[in-house]
Amino acid sequence: MNLPDMKRWLPLGLILLGVALGLYALFGASDEDRIRERLDQLADAVRVDDGERNPIVRHGRIRQEFAEIFTKEASVVAPEIGEGLHGRDALSAAATQVATVYQSAHVSWGGVAIRIEPGGLGAEVAATATITGSRHGHPLRRDDRSVKLRLEEIDGDWKILSATVERGSGPDLNDL
Repeated sequence: MNLPDMKRWLPLGLILLGVALGLYALFGASDEDRIRERLDQLADAVRVDDGERNPIVRHGRIRQEFAEIFTKEASVVAPEIGEGLHGRDALSAAATQVATVYQSAHVSWGGVAIRIEPGGLGAEVAATATITGSRHGHPLRRDDRSVKLRLEEIDGDWKILSATVERGSGPDLNDL
């Protein structure tokens, strides 16, 4: 094939490649893969770093991310928050305020165990969340927490319905 012919076919080839990648993203990823991607999106959404100090900007970003991650009526229970948090707006507000206490914070997931319910409309996840961060003026600290999540598939997207955060190590699907 000569150069003028290649130039003519290159855009078509790129379009076909884009369509193929889009179809894979839409249909090729398993439910477990999509749930793991949702967990990674959550970890990224709540991170605290030096680049984002404006609470209004942080809150706007978190609200947008949480609209994709959580159902509107989502709830979180953790030892530090007493009665827990109910509703996506409350979760967004709490995640925004983390930056007032922490100079840096990063969440990573380990030991992720996923159980998809028969029919594929719900899932339970047990995992260990490792939070690495430092409060303003304090040294870096690492904390491992057992986390249990309940997710629902809504219009083809997995969203978190509830999360329970505990002190302890490692997930156990038998406890779900």
